[in-house]
Amino acid sequence: MWLIMKIKIIAILLIFSGFSATAQFRIEDYLSAPFQSAEIKGLAKQLEFINNESFRSPLFRDAEVRLRTDDLNLSLDDIRLRLGFLNPMEQKANRAFENTQTEYLRIKYKFESNQILANRYKQLIRHFYLSRYDEMLGEEVNQLSIAYEQMHLKKVSYKDWVETDERILKKELKRQDINTSIEMLEYLIGEILHINDTIKWDDFEFISVLKMQKVLLPDTTIMSNEVELALKSFELEQMAYNVEKAESRSNIGYIQAEYDLGGNKDFNKNLGFQLGISLPLFNPDKPKLQRKKLELLEEEYKIMEVKNETSLDEFKLNNNFRKHTWKYQQVAKRLSDLELLAKDITYDNMEEFLALIKYYGNLKILQHEIYLDCLNTYIEILALSGRLSQVPFVNYISEDLSTFSFE
Repeated sequence: MWLIMKIKIIAILLIFSGFSATAQFRIEDYLSAPFQSAEIKGLAKQLEFINNESFRSPLFRDAEVRLRTDDLNLSLDDIRLRLGFLNPMEQKANRAFENTQTEYLRIKYKFESNQILANRYKQLIRHFYLSRYDEMLGEEVNQLSIAYEQMHLKKVSYKDWVETDERILKKELKRQDINTSIEMLEYLIGEILHINDTIKWDDFEFISVLKMQKVLLPDTTIMSNEVELALKSFELEQMAYNVEKAESRSNIGYIQAEYDLGGNKDFNKNLGFQLGISLPLFNPDKPKLQRKKLELLEEEYKIMEVKNETSLDEFKLNNNFRKHTWKYQQVAKRLSDLELLAKDITYDNMEEFLALIKYYGNLKILQHEIYLDCLNTYIEILALSGRLSQVPFVNYISEDLSTFSFE
């Protein structure tokens, strides 16, 4: 009787077991760690340059002083000062380009940050999946080992004994592969945080599938991060075209003041002015501008392709998420029914007991794999809309959706 009670307790502990270690690693520390991407560092440098420098055009295109003499001696006959006017449209185009360039770099920085955060979430999710998978295999191995010991006390067939021993061996070998992958992930994460700690998940509550569904509801009204970047990139190319077009008409004329040094002493009679205006009859840059305009037309249609592809990606991701959540609910229901049945598990019938352990273990692993699919698809949807890099920064894999900041 004592043995039967012990087996029931073990089965219950198997079903309701959790993590049992002390966590030192904080997810928010990893998410908020400084970005080390060369792309993101380059964008930061460009933003710093734009904040400190200016693209604004001067009022005049050029300034020159002209000296004239009528003979070979060094005496000057007159002196002239000429100022070339700059096309006001060029000044306006450069101001617009500078503003658009700043907006583009900020959107690009946000886009790259969004991608980096998505990758960090994927690494964390992968580590959690492998850690939990390893623990579930360990729990199943423990149960099989106890059953294996009981086989020596009971008369069981060699077939059951061999099959049980084989299952234990395969799961132990699988755990070894999993632990190798975990160590590699911890090394990569440790390189970012400059730590060498083992990552545990016992103090962290992962987001539930129900909470994921609530978080994703606003995504239907948010513009794709990639589409926003493509639109701003196209706008920047248009601004660059406007600058080139204005620069092709940069010389609109000049004003010149001249003073005759060889004349009489009357200042007003020796001083003269000239005004020149360029007639916009010819433009040698016209072929280049036409080629640029043709390229803009091509880029405009590429944006339409980006919009269509993004819309299709959004549909696929949302459809996959609904599919994964449905699967998760079906497996959860099976596990709930099985947990009620498992309360009466004993070793009286070893064959049935081993079959139940196998079915239960497979269901737990299947549920965990489906939960992984839900998590990854959920993060991909958030990344597609750019919400991962929106301020305030949110830890989207925590149940309480805690916030964090970059120092």
